[in-house]
Amino acid sequence: MTHVPYPYKNLETMRYIFISIGKKRIAKAVDFRPLKTNNFVNLSFGDLLPNGSIDDSISSNNGDIVKVLATVVDILKHFTTQHPETLIFFAGSSDERTKLYTRILKTYYIPFGKEYAIYGIINMGEYYETVPFDPKSDLDYLAFVIKKNN
Repeated sequence: MTHVPYPYKNLETMRYIFISIGKKRIAKAVDFRPLKTNNFVNLSFGDLLPNGSIDDSISSNNGDIVKVLATVVDILKHFTTQHPETLIFFAGSSDERTKLYTRILKTYYIPFGKEYAIYGIINMGEYYETVPFDPKSDLDYLAFVIKKNN
């Protein structure tokens, strides 16, 4: 993405916050939470609630989605520079969001794919399979895994 991100703060090793400035000011957070599998973290993102949790299902409609997503990508780059061996798992909080993430990955695949290995998780009926992400495919990805290229 070539869009200018919002400034952000890395409050804790695994949490970043920034302010979305559109129709109103909305605090956003990006968390990287360790999963049970070694070197895997879950990326969660959404509105930062007063109790410190993240609402990843809300649609803020703040009019700045491109800048917000550019910020999340910039945060991802910062995090993976600090933790280059980490695999990042993420999925939408709904089918619509996962499809949005698929469209974004397809649109920005060429520049993003130079820095990251991108995989999609698909349903094979009785099991799930992780396959290389193909921007020309019509596969219904359920989630994604990315890793910084060495």
